[in-house]
Amino acid sequence: MIRRTFASGLLCSACAALACAASAQDGFPDRPMRIIVPFAVGGNTDVLARLFSQKLGALLKTSITVENKTGSGSVLGTDAVAKAPADGYTLLLGTSSHAINAALYPKLPYDSRKDFAFISMIAQVPMVLSVHPRVPATNPKELIALLRAHPGKYSFASSGNGGSLHMAVELLKFQEQFDALHIPYRGAGPALTDTVAGQVDFIIDPVTTSAPFVKSGKLRALAVTTAQRSPVLPDLPTMQEAGFPNYETSTWNLLMAPAGTPAPVIARLSAALHSIAQDADFTRRLVDMGAIPLHMTPAETRRHVERETGQWARVIQSAGIRPE
Repeated sequence: MIRRTFASGLLCSACAALACAASAQDGFPDRPMRIIVPFAVGGNTDVLARLFSQKLGALLKTSITVENKTGSGSVLGTDAVAKAPADGYTLLLGTSSHAINAALYPKLPYDSRKDFAFISMIAQVPMVLSVHPRVPATNPKELIALLRAHPGKYSFASSGNGGSLHMAVELLKFQEQFDALHIPYRGAGPALTDTVAGQVDFIIDPVTTSAPFVKSGKLRALAVTTAQRSPVLPDLPTMQEAGFPNYETSTWNLLMAPAGTPAPVIARLSAALHSIAQDADFTRRLVDMGAIPLHMTPAETRRHVERETGQWARVIQSAGIRPE
């Protein structure tokens, strides 16, 4: 009799806990939220986060703070979210570095796949393959032919070993089998500056930062890296249009939460992101930045990240790339 009473008490307590949890999820959010950006203030990801958080906060009827936690190529901020309470109140605005780091680093303080609930993609930023005007190439095929004819003579700039700029060129090297000298910099800004100055021969850089130099004639753009043309440089062909059907890459942003965040909370956030992706003002402002709004379901987002991780693992292994 005592055992049955005790068991009944446990069952009642469990039911009460579940009811409270369900009630809390139904009322989500009922307090301020925060979005962690694992990069410095003022960069593309930070600007996107502040624009996006305003829209999301208005939809969810709560305030959202953007916090910048920089360090270790986005690892520090990502780890902070992985270890945050799984309640939906701490989110991560991640980038393509999430997939690259999972393939690049043999040991991370978190599991890139298991420690996160993927909510949705937010935006994609096309990259552009550009050369200094003195380089005798007017399209990607001419550049590849030049690089094959003169192995190691020509150089390319990147924002650092294993960064998205570096990996975009390494993907092209992996597919087309040429040799070029990698010049890594401490950030995309210095890499682009030295390419414009002619210290480096070519670069694959986000269209948002390269476009002004392309339009002024200081860089010669050869192609954009996405499957669709960029509205910022609409006359520029894609790499696929230029004769490289298997080449496609970009920088991208996605929203994640700690693993274990309740499914109703993830569903609420996913639905809000779907609405934001259709918001005319948000879309216009992203296009003005050179970005393309995106929305995917949580399952589609997870599959996208896993595909990207697999791709970069193959490239990294082939090229023998090691973290700095």
